[in-house]
This record gives sequence, C-alpha cells and structure tokens, in this order.
Amino acid sequence: MKTVIKEKELKKVILDSIDLMCDAVSSTLGPTGNNVLINTDESSPYITNDGVTIARSIESDDKKINTVLEIIKEASLKTDEIVGDGTTTTLVLLQSIYKEGLKEIEKGKNPIILKRELEIELENIINQINDMKKKPTKKDLLSIATISSNDEEIGLILSEVYHKMKNSYSINIEESNTEKTYYEIKKGYSIDIDISPLYFNNNKEIILNNSYILLLRGYLDNLEQISNIINDSIKTNKNIIIFAYEINQLVKQEMLMYNIKENKNIYLFELPDYASRKEMIVKDLSLICNSNVKDLDYDKLYFNDLGYIKQCIIKQDEIIIINDNKNINKQINKLKQELEITYDDYEKEFIKNRISKLENGQATIYVGGITKTEKKEKKMRYIDALCAIEEATKGIVLGEGITFLKISNNLNNKVLKNPLKIPFQKIMINAGIDYKLIENDVLNNKIYNFNTNKLEDINNTTIIDPKNVLIEAIKNAVSIASILLTTNYLVINENLKNDIEL
Repeated sequence: MKTVIKEKELKKVILDSIDLMCDAVSSTLGPTGNNVLINTDESSPYITNDGVTIARSIESDDKKINTVLEIIKEASLKTDEIVGDGTTTTLVLLQSIYKEGLKEIEKGKNPIILKRELEIELENIINQINDMKKKPTKKDLLSIATISSNDEEIGLILSEVYHKMKNSYSINIEESNTEKTYYEIKKGYSIDIDISPLYFNNNKEIILNNSYILLLRGYLDNLEQISNIINDSIKTNKNIIIFAYEINQLVKQEMLMYNIKENKNIYLFELPDYASRKEMIVKDLSLICNSNVKDLDYDKLYFNDLGYIKQCIIKQDEIIIINDNKNINKQINKLKQELEITYDDYEKEFIKNRISKLENGQATIYVGGITKTEKKEKKMRYIDALCAIEEATKGIVLGEGITFLKISNNLNNKVLKNPLKIPFQKIMINAGIDYKLIENDVLNNKIYNFNTNKLEDINNTTIIDPKNVLIEAIKNAVSIASILLTTNYLVINENLKNDIEL
C-alpha cells in the first residue's frame, strides 16, 4: 500500500516535523541554554544540551513526520560531522529559513527560482564571514573552549591540554572511575600489547634504557631463527626488544622462561592489528628506531640490522617507545597528506593515531562526576569544546549570534535576512533577556557578556566562535530548507502483508 501526501497537507507535515525537532534543540542554544532529558532503550536516561545528541534521539510514531525528520537530521549531522559543532544553530536557521521561504511561495514565488536566489545569497554570506575572520590567540582558544562547553573548568583543562598536544586527535576523552577530572599525557609511540605479568616480578612497569630493536616480518616458529641475535645480546649484555608479525605460542613461552630464569633483558612481542595495519606500525617503528625490517623467510639476521632507542617503557597492556628521532617529520607530513584524502572514518582515526604518536604522544582527559549521568553529560561537552578549539585554529569570528545579526543588516533577501537574526534572538530568549533592548547596542559595536552581565566593546571581547562552524551551519540549513521548499509530494510505501499479520 502506498500513502501519497501532497502540497498543502505535505507543507503542514514538514512544518510539524521542523517544529518538533527544532523547538527541542533550539532551547539549548547559547551559554544559558536549557538541558533536555533523553530516555532510550539502549541506555539509562541522561541529560544533555548537546544539539546533535538531541537531534539523533527525536523520532515520531507518525511515519509521515518521521520521514521528514530524517531529512532534517541530515542538516545537523552534516554540520557536526564536518566541524564537530554548530548543530543547534543549523536547526535554528533551518526552521526560520523554511518558514520565511514558505511565505514567499504562498505569495506566488516559484520554488525553483527561490532556491537559486538562496544559493546566490548564501555565497555572499559565506564571503562576509570569511572577511570577518582573524587568527586566534591562546586566550581566544580558552574562550572558545569555555563558550562551547559552557563551563570554565572544562575550558581551562581542555585549552591547557590542547596547547601541550598541539592538535585535537592527540587527545582522548574518557569517563573517570572517580568524581575527579584529571588528565594524563603519554609521550612516545605506544603499542597496545597484552604482556605476561610474569615479566614484571610485582613491578608495575619495566623501564629499559639504551635498547636495541629487531623488527621481523613473517612467522617466528622457533628461537633458532634468531639465535645469533640472542647470543650477541647475552655476550654484550644489551637490552633487546624483538617485534614479529606472528609468533608461535611455544616460542613466546620459551622466551619468557629464559628471560625470568637467566635474568636477561630480551623481550619478544607479537605486533598487534592485522595485515596492512601491522605493516604501517612496523614502518613507524623502523623510522623511530632507524632500523631495517627483516624477513624471516629470506633475510639473514645480524646485530647491525637492529635499531636503537634511548628508552622504552613496558607495561602489562602497552609498550611505549620514547621517540627522540628528529628525522621523522617527512613521515608525519606524508601522513597528514593521507589524512586529507581519506574519507573512511575508521582509517582516518588510525592515521590520526599514528600522527599523534609520532608527534607529541597522546593525552587522555578522564572526566569525573558524582553520577554516571553527570559524567556522560560532561564528556559530551568536552568533546564539543575540543572540536570547537580545532576549528578555531582555522579562524575565528565574533560569536555566532552577533556575526549573523550584523550580516543580516547587509542583506536584501527577506528569506535569509530575518532568519540570520534568529540565533541572536534565541540566545537572548534562553537567557531570559529581551533582545530588543540590546539589539541596537550590538549593531553599534557593543556585545553582551553573560559572564559579567554587562555590555563590552566588540573589539575587545571573549565572545567568539570558529568561523567554519558558522559557515557549515548556514550552508546546511540553506541546503535542507531549499530541498524541503521544492518538495511537493511525499510517498510512503508500506508493507501491507506485514500490517495484516500484525
């Protein structure tokens, strides 16, 4: 059975869908925005003011509304995917643009012509945003993190860690096992490997200085294959760490017992991951240690084939190789180029992980809280703020409300002129402030600071946003609004057989 909805009926369905989604999400906009309580089958109820999380959770039992909701979600999710923030602003703009466009269509405007006009005006808006951008200072990045998270402590901790790590993908955010929030920084190239506790003799870790590294491609079936390396190590009493693609389990046990009984610092580990990823890890290690990768099936092994590192830290779940090789910048730059042309999220994360290990190591922020709900909500704000900082390094502008308000004064297109005022108005409404009382002040280069509850000079303010967040928000809002304004029919194919069986 097919359900066909058209014209006026469809416009009402679209309006109802937009209002259902956008009213809930827009209530969180701004530093004094509200929270939303979410209950799902997958997890315990939790509270958040994260726009994309709220948008994902909104559904309807009405198939017509739910169909439109999925289209609307695309606008917010696209913004979040590209810049990691701006979801709420996208939906606030989308709601207003659609309603303004609908008014024009009802007056007789051709929807296709309207869509073209919106696309032309959009280019003008983006150019104006780019003209307003400036390079952020350290203080600006602190402000960005604080504004995005709406929390001074989050802003301080995150900006401090970011300045130490220099990029966002070197920073992991996890829930703490305690009420306290803290961070740890691991310098060096870490490899996740499960290591037998028998190596440690009740110590938490083993620190090896001045060690030699052997990298083996292939399957290590018996210790005889590497006997000359082991013998040289015993004679010279040097620390040896051997990484192989695959190792026979009996060989692992044999080497472990030899290490314990003879008290020799010879360690044998099987590399983690699979196929191509294993190859990439070996490539990184060979550069760090300045060593050759030897093939067990074809190559003879000599002590001169080994690489060298000043320090290695062995723990029960990882090995950290302290990287002091200054000649790996070429590899880092190559990985950054690969990152730009990689679209698979899984592969992108792996490349980011490699870059961070080769550059500055990795930092983990452990987010504390009294309850699990509090930890989860704070963790999402840390993630939002981290994305905002990363985008801010590409250029910042005045806060989105002010920037869009100023641009709206330069526009003639009614369908975009009024909507660009809405983010500013919504921020003020959520704060319980009559926006009409301060709108003229903002246009005269004053800005309202919610921290001080005072107007301040627009040229000396901490109220700023990443310019790319504004650009993606308006781009995606115009895109989805245009699609909905030029849509006159909705067809829903329903499975009649399943309906009868039910």
